[in-house]
Amino acid sequence: MKDGFISMTDNDRFSKARGVYVLWFYLPESKQITIGKLGTFSFTPGIYAYCGSAQRNLYSRLERHERVKKNLHWHIDYFRAQAPFLGSVVSLNQPKDGECRLAQELLKIPGAFYPVPRFGASDCRCPAHFIKVPIFQIKSGEG
Repeated sequence: MKDGFISMTDNDRFSKARGVYVLWFYLPESKQITIGKLGTFSFTPGIYAYCGSAQRNLYSRLERHERVKKNLHWHIDYFRAQAPFLGSVVSLNQPKDGECRLAQELLKIPGAFYPVPRFGASDCRCPAHFIKVPIFQIKSGEG
């Protein structure tokens, strides 16, 4: 434990755990990106969130998603190859459909939307598990 954070590698149980997660990415400039068989899409700069799950070996899955160099398998792999990884949020011992609920909750953020239909949702009926989240600027109050 360092600075109040627990490293995933500090706990052997976590390495084999199951759960759901949100991966956060920042795309600094507009890009055309081919997302496997879904096709080629235009992405505007900003923050993107991907909701996923791992029913075992959660740590290995997260570690894989962080890497840039890998075989492209999941939709998020194609986007990850073009966008810097910011971090992840994990909820342990959640069922697989937890990723669907996470995506639905993120979509409630004002201005959030699905930029690519079916992205990350090929094994469920969700519109997508990939959301563009608006960047809010906090205005300082005048004194």
